[in-house]
Amino acid sequence: MVLLNKDRETAARVVVIAGSIEGIDAMARLLRQLPATFPVPIVAHVHGREDCSLIQLTTLRSRFPSGLEIVVAQSGEQLRAGFVYLIPPENQMLFTDVGMLGSATNQTALRADRLLESAARWYRSGVIGVVLSGLGNDGTHGLLAITEVDGIRVVQSPCEAEFSGMPMSALFGDHVQHAVMLDQMGTLLANLVAGRDRTETANPEVHAEVGRLVSAAEMNLAQSLDRSIDDILRLIRRDLTMDMAFVTRLSGDLIVISHAAAGPSKTRIQGTTHPRHQSLCQRVLDGYLPAVMPDVEALRTTHDIPTLDLTVGAYMATPVWLRDGTLYGMLCCLRAAASQELDQRHYQRLQMFAMQISRLVNNAGGR
Repeated sequence: MVLLNKDRETAARVVVIAGSIEGIDAMARLLRQLPATFPVPIVAHVHGREDCSLIQLTTLRSRFPSGLEIVVAQSGEQLRAGFVYLIPPENQMLFTDVGMLGSATNQTALRADRLLESAARWYRSGVIGVVLSGLGNDGTHGLLAITEVDGIRVVQSPCEAEFSGMPMSALFGDHVQHAVMLDQMGTLLANLVAGRDRTETANPEVHAEVGRLVSAAEMNLAQSLDRSIDDILRLIRRDLTMDMAFVTRLSGDLIVISHAAAGPSKTRIQGTTHPRHQSLCQRVLDGYLPAVMPDVEALRTTHDIPTLDLTVGAYMATPVWLRDGTLYGMLCCLRAAASQELDQRHYQRLQMFAMQISRLVNNAGGR
């Protein structure tokens, strides 16, 4: 448990990023989005192979030019706005005060978790914790510490992360407030440090109904998992104003629609199959298409979009990951007409529903 430093004002702010050397490009892309006038210091911990990390980190300046000054963190240095302080594994550090890093006394098994925990101790609700693409589960316990002090928790969407282990673990282990695509994270951080939290969550009635469905399924194991998933799909249609919501699963080279909730047209797609290479959701999972597509037809000029049997104007898809890290399937929804208002806010709500389906499947034994 984090011990609060109650003598400190919570006005002090800091952004702490957890990543891995495997996902270094994700960190570079994020830093490129932030302006030189970014008003708080950024501290980034990168775990991985010590023999190559510092070289790779220092190439960030040339590979992805940023308005921020990117430096290697030094013990005792006063942190300043407009700077990114990189902590490679060979220079393990913790926060020793507001605006100050110091070398760790115990350098065994030190991970980003301890850096995030120390930030929570000194900055309290002024800390913004970020977990990016990376292997393992580093950062999960650190975000829990930030939760205890009412700080802000942000993760890169596992749907687009090259290495989904770290952000996926954080989503399962903590009440993450923002799960966003990387190219939208810079704007989000700018809004957060300016006090503008633009996240739109599902309405309380929908949250309550989803909670009721999950609780009922957990307490009564005789209730059908399939029926519970179908109920959640109907909620998705209602909450996100979609014409269809469905779950797809991979079976060999085929994509099977295992569950579906259709609109007034009553088009029956549950149980249907189509080749993997003709699946929009599979293209999203493989990184060839964005997770949010307000206008599918407009994307045809720049993306290879398969010919579809259904009329698809707008589309979203997010993976359903199980507790052991395996993929259960893809949660998808569509509108027959293009919808330019479809954006990250809707996607975050779809991710919330995906986590509830994952919870149901986990408690049913992962079938």
